[in-house]
Amino acid sequence: MDPRDQALLAACPVVAAPRFGALPDMANGQRIVVARNGWFVQTRLDWLDSITALGLEPPAMRLPYGEVQECLRFSFGQLPIRMIEEFVAYGRQHLPDEAAGVLIYSRSTGRLRLAICEAERASPVRIDYRRPPMASDETVAVDLHTHGHGPAFWSADDDRDDQGIKVAGVFGLLDQPAPVACFRLVINGLYKSLPHHPWQGPLALASMPDAGEPGAGRDGWVLRLVRRWHSA
Repeated sequence: MDPRDQALLAACPVVAAPRFGALPDMANGQRIVVARNGWFVQTRLDWLDSITALGLEPPAMRLPYGEVQECLRFSFGQLPIRMIEEFVAYGRQHLPDEAAGVLIYSRSTGRLRLAICEAERASPVRIDYRRPPMASDETVAVDLHTHGHGPAFWSADDDRDDQGIKVAGVFGLLDQPAPVACFRLVINGLYKSLPHHPWQGPLALASMPDAGEPGAGRDGWVLRLVRRWHSA
């Protein structure tokens, strides 16, 4: 095998899902898991352990492997809703311009902290900013920005900027009593929507099925995330 291909496989290996046992442990990094119910990417960092489907359709051929279910776990536990609300308050103070901030994870403490990004240029439709300095054991886990008076959505600029691995959130309608938001898990260009969160209102939360009920299926990990989030 070409040494360059060997390097690529070492950086992102491909494994078959066991049919009679559990997936073998993995170190920090990323790997592709081939299963009888589809292809998945498994990602592990100091703060993240996730398995995310690369496609919703199982392969046409019946593969002799086991099945894999999507999952998502943060090592720091609950997403800190109070920190996010503090960021929203900061965004409101800077209307009509956009604002940006990050939740930074510390490997030594296992906790998050909120840091506001310094704006180089800010307007009601765009913000260019610098991320705050971080210690050697810190990394960005959650990337946040606002759309000021505008709606919350993922723009082409957001898709271009959202690289690497993180959770991303955007807030809009900050001039209204209750803002709206969009959240997604970003995995090297793969975007997994987190469609249920506290800023959608109580009706959305009340209508969610239990993780063990019909309809939980492949989005069960999203529902479990929301329950942790909502109780923070």
